[in-house]
Amino acid sequence: MDNIVSEIVEIINNNPTLIDIEMAIETYFTEVLSQLFSRALERIDLELIQEYKETGYEIDRIEERTVQFSFGPVVLKRRRMRKKDEKSVVPLDLAIGLEKHKRYSPLVEMKAVSLASDSVYRKASDAIELLTPLSISHGAIHSMTQRLGETIQNYTDEAPLHDETPIKDKKKVPVLFIEGDGLLLKGSKEKRPELHRVQIHEGVIMNRKRPELKNPLLFESTESSRKAFERAGKWLEKEYDLRNTIVISNSDGGSGYEQNKFDDIIGQTKRHEHFRDAYHVNRKIKERLSFDKKMANLMIRAVRSYESSKVEAILHTTLSRIKEDEKEADYIDNVYKLEKYIKRNWNSIKPLKKRNLPVRKGLGVCESNHRPFSYRMKHQGRGFTKKGAGNLAAIISARRNGIFLEILSTELPAFKEEVTDQFKSAVRNALKKGKVQSSQGAVSGRIANYGPNSSPIGRLVEIFK
Repeated sequence: MDNIVSEIVEIINNNPTLIDIEMAIETYFTEVLSQLFSRALERIDLELIQEYKETGYEIDRIEERTVQFSFGPVVLKRRRMRKKDEKSVVPLDLAIGLEKHKRYSPLVEMKAVSLASDSVYRKASDAIELLTPLSISHGAIHSMTQRLGETIQNYTDEAPLHDETPIKDKKKVPVLFIEGDGLLLKGSKEKRPELHRVQIHEGVIMNRKRPELKNPLLFESTESSRKAFERAGKWLEKEYDLRNTIVISNSDGGSGYEQNKFDDIIGQTKRHEHFRDAYHVNRKIKERLSFDKKMANLMIRAVRSYESSKVEAILHTTLSRIKEDEKEADYIDNVYKLEKYIKRNWNSIKPLKKRNLPVRKGLGVCESNHRPFSYRMKHQGRGFTKKGAGNLAAIISARRNGIFLEILSTELPAFKEEVTDQFKSAVRNALKKGKVQSSQGAVSGRIANYGPNSSPIGRLVEIFK
């Protein structure tokens, strides 16, 4: 410790400004920590090979391998063992679950991919280089993202199929919200992938004066809305017992998001109330009555109040206000189309407060929860393939669901690999051999120069006379 303090003092002495000092110390501690970790693993490696020697293995050679850990690059010196008619092995790699040809630790990959789910790959690379002693190219981060994203999608599809939780132990809630919507992304040329999303939550709670979804579960697919609903349905069955639950669903009614799509995944419930999203209803009204903004506003109010007589009156009034010109036929056609749209969706348009439900809020949040996806995948000028968009969206969903690390720990060997008993034994042996007794310092004392001439000290005195 004193030696480290002395070296820090030397660094302070050799640098003129505080920023120079801090940068130099940052580099110093990165090097020290990396060297210490390397030496610790080398000591453990020496213990690991003893068991192999006892079974006839011999040291073939010492191999070096650099792995990027979160605290810096570490050069690992490991012994490769060989035995006649047997495949050579590297005991340390096997003991700690270090995969072949991997340059980054599992924690580094997890953090890099988390950054990449919030910003473009180049920005993620720049952030890592700025804030850590690591350097990871944007191409490497892209590869990590695609690999982990594909793993997460596989987990989302397969995990519910292996769940054996009895129905009595599944969650039972009074009200459950389910919403679905699509998000059109940028693609290459005319190929624009669409991100289909289904989200589930138990209501809205206030967290420091800000609304927050209670226990949200987000599902997505770039294949089809059917795939997104299929994933949501599997997890609904895995997590919830809905027999005494009121399910409230909401969508814009577009292709793939009709009421029957929700009916298919919820199964037996106490009650199912489906809503046509108010934002999209209002947008449809404004679109059809764009030629008469006054009547469009009146129509929005009439629909909101859910008074069919007012709706009829406004439709007739709008027709009477159309002037005779070259667009008259188009305007009339729009009015009749709006009438059919409202009648077709009248039951779903009925407001939440008029349905005798135990909640007053929680609808229409799917659109606002597009933001984590749209900001990363749409608003930064980046194009995506269908596969690439699906993998990235899966990571965003997993992080929002709070199960990102859980999935990686379950699915990927590098994350779920626990150290072996053999490794633990080697660590214990290394601790025994490497333990240093604490110093008691110099012991003060003196040798008496008196005593009989026949005693050892007397004879010593005679010699020096």
